[in-house]
Amino acid sequence: MTTARQILALSQEQTIAAIYETVIRAELCDRFTRPSDNERVGSSSFSAAASQQSPRPIDPDLKVHFVRAAEILEQLWVRSGRPEPAQFFESSDNYWVLLTASGELCRASRAARATWRGSEESGPDDSGLDDSGLAGLDLTGPAQARIAHCLSQLRQQQNLEAVPEILPTPDSSRKLMCRTVQCGVGLQATYGLMIEALDFCWSSRAEEMLSATFALHRQEIQLLAGLLDGKTLSDMASPTHGGIASLNAQLQTIVAKSGAPGLAEMFRLFCFLIAEVSSDVRIARGEVAPAEGQIEISDDTNMQFFKLGAETGQPVIFLHGLVDGIAGVQRLQSEFRTGGFRVYAPLRCGYGQSGPVPPVECGIDVFIDQLETLIERENLRRPILLGHRGGAAFTHIAARRLRDRVAGAVIVSGVSPVRKMSELSALTVYYRMIVSAAAYGPGLMPLAVKLWARSVRRNGPMTLLRQKSRPAGKRADQHSDPQLAALLQASHDLTLHQGGAGLMADAHWIVSDWCRHIDGHSAPVVYLHGDEDQVTSAERLQQAMAGRKNVQVRLCRGSGSMLLYSRPELVLAALEEMAGT
Repeated sequence: MTTARQILALSQEQTIAAIYETVIRAELCDRFTRPSDNERVGSSSFSAAASQQSPRPIDPDLKVHFVRAAEILEQLWVRSGRPEPAQFFESSDNYWVLLTASGELCRASRAARATWRGSEESGPDDSGLDDSGLAGLDLTGPAQARIAHCLSQLRQQQNLEAVPEILPTPDSSRKLMCRTVQCGVGLQATYGLMIEALDFCWSSRAEEMLSATFALHRQEIQLLAGLLDGKTLSDMASPTHGGIASLNAQLQTIVAKSGAPGLAEMFRLFCFLIAEVSSDVRIARGEVAPAEGQIEISDDTNMQFFKLGAETGQPVIFLHGLVDGIAGVQRLQSEFRTGGFRVYAPLRCGYGQSGPVPPVECGIDVFIDQLETLIERENLRRPILLGHRGGAAFTHIAARRLRDRVAGAVIVSGVSPVRKMSELSALTVYYRMIVSAAAYGPGLMPLAVKLWARSVRRNGPMTLLRQKSRPAGKRADQHSDPQLAALLQASHDLTLHQGGAGLMADAHWIVSDWCRHIDGHSAPVVYLHGDEDQVTSAERLQQAMAGRKNVQVRLCRGSGSMLLYSRPELVLAALEEMAGT
């Protein structure tokens, strides 16, 4: 049985990817400018306290990847000419600043440099930290005092191996981590203060994710929350509960569970994962759009696509339906990333910012040419095609024609080939009006689409998931999640961006018998279909696919025509199975 903790935990693949993202950064090469690795888990007091207990061993799998990432970072440093901290490359999108022991700005990333413009005429204050540095760092008063104290200790060459500190800023979504940077050894050694931004928002979801992923207990989560909020161990130490020594021991245990070699690495990893999870939630709710791209096919044809899920992993290409666009997969952003699926969602001609629709008879050919271009440009190795509802024809035909280049296809609630219009009688009134116009009066289609769009505006975007009325007690796939509204609205806007031209072109394939296009050898195709689907009955789909090699029809009990929304776990399981074949 899958527990709630397992559901909230990130996959090891996602955690490993985050390790490489947070370790391979040019501004972290100062570890190679010292005679030995001084980046221990903490100060001498930290290590002494930790030695009093037998903490849990460092996660061996994660530790291996931290070591490998550090090796890659060192290789990049060597290729760059072994630069010292004052020579680190500044063309970085990460926010970091290197201050000398006297508080002067020594080096800064491109992102940080921008914040110093306009205040470069300021002079130094009494603490040694110049006004431009204070303005650029945007710290609270207590945090500025902590910076000044750190710099004072550096000038006196004291506490040179201090535990990295987290400093609050007025922006609740940004914290700054400061740590000592050393270059050289002995009397020739120089020291500076590296300050880098950690952009994240602590939340109950962050607590649950870290607890489930790294097996952290409540006390460990509370300690971590305090440190990431900008508190020091002294602030949180209680004399009656072991004081700082007890907190140091807890902290070392947390580091060990993360697999990180030190506190700085652990902080970066945890904050990166928190920000990633938060971003995924916002994408899944439709609050922000997923990453997008454009592929130029020819001078007058291009294809817009969106990227969802993991940065690496099994590629999946989603072929959307006619009315709800990419909403069905966008809401699964977190699940795709956790499952290690790299999802591409291209928009066919006539949708969003993709090119204009070609002649109807060329629609399939043009789209499959675009798919091939996408596969080549993005270097996708045997992607899985994932089709939804009205995208079934495009998906199955693509699996047939691209059989040697794709792993197979999963088609969810697909509309089967139609031989007579009565087979579409279960469509709601406006959908039926559109497909009727496609079959009998193409000139009426713009009017039908306008009436449909007006209905959506009047009744709200949730009407996109509405099905024909069912008897009481037999309502499959009911959707009342208010968070879906924003997501569906965004997808609806993409559908109508070109006046619904794509929808009108695709409606031709809804009212066509496209069986002749899928005759012959094909990559594996799996249909996931609700046994209560009213648009395409299970019997009609089974009849259409009977006798075809490499084609399966799997019925999902008690489900209607919105499986992608009501039973996403079945879709994810089918993708995992297809990826493993």
